[in-house]
Amino acid sequence: MSLHYPTHSLIYSTGVLTREPATVSAVVNIVNLDAHYEHPISIEVWDWSNYSNPVKLPVLIGENTEANFPYPLAGNHLAVFYADLNESVNLYEIRISYRKHANVVANCFGRSLPPYTSQQGNTVYHKQLVKIHESITFPYYQS
Repeated sequence: MSLHYPTHSLIYSTGVLTREPATVSAVVNIVNLDAHYEHPISIEVWDWSNYSNPVKLPVLIGENTEANFPYPLAGNHLAVFYADLNESVNLYEIRISYRKHANVVANCFGRSLPPYTSQQGNTVYHKQLVKIHESITFPYYQS
């Protein structure tokens, strides 16, 4: 019978951001700097334009493929996720979760139409993300 120790997951938020007029998508660049271990990560983008009851937006990866979470981010790998922000989205928030001791770095920014320039007013760097929640999965026994 093996004991599984608690898994601590952290949830970080950009806070609610005002979409700049030229911004068409919210982008999250997230890298796993751990050379040997995969880490599951989750990303959510919320539309807060109605000031209450936010709406979860689809998060995409690659060529407009909806991402499945938790996403297994391999060691020494970068993943680029994004959510389309149409003109009806005025306020949005990005939430990122990963294990407490994961060597993961995430940067968030708004992106304009091609040639895809970053929008300064919508940039949130890793150290600027705010921890909003810590969840603990309690140990269980497996036979």
